[in-house]
Amino acid sequence: MSAALLRKGLNLMSGDVKACCVPVQGRKANRGQPSAADRLANTTKKGRMKQLERIRRQLETNKATVKGKIVKSALEEYKKNKAADHTEENLRYLLGSKQLTESSITQKVEMYSRGRKAKDRPKLKKVKKEETRIFSERDFKKFEREYFGAS
Repeated sequence: MSAALLRKGLNLMSGDVKACCVPVQGRKANRGQPSAADRLANTTKKGRMKQLERIRRQLETNKATVKGKIVKSALEEYKKNKAADHTEENLRYLLGSKQLTESSITQKVEMYSRGRKAKDRPKLKKVKKEETRIFSERDFKKFEREYFGAS
C-alpha cells in the first residue's frame, strides 16, 4: 500500500477512534475549542462570518475521499509497471522478415548510431598502397649514358 492511501485511511478512521475513546465529560469540554476554519480566519469581527463560511467550503472540497476509487494492491501495481523483456518477440520479428537492406545503408545507420565522440568511433584502417616507380632501370641507365657520356 502506498503511504498516501495509508494516510487517507488513517484520517478517515481518526474520527471514529476519537469518538470511541474520549469520555463523555471530555466531549463537552472540546466544544469550546476553535475549529480549523476558526483558526484560519482573521480575528477582526467585520466579515468574519463570510470568511468562516468561505474557509469551511474550501475545507470541505479539499477533503480526500476514497469513495468511488478502486484500491489496488501494491503487488498488482508492481507487476503492471515492471519492465517486460521483449527480446524474443523482436528476434522472431527480425528473423521472420525477408527484406534485406543494402550494406551501404546499414553502414550509414551504424555510423549515425555510434555517437559523435572519438571514443565511440572505430579506428579506421589505413590502406597501404604498393609503391610503384615512375622510372624503370632502363630509364636510369639511359640517363646515365646521356649525362656522363657513353661508357
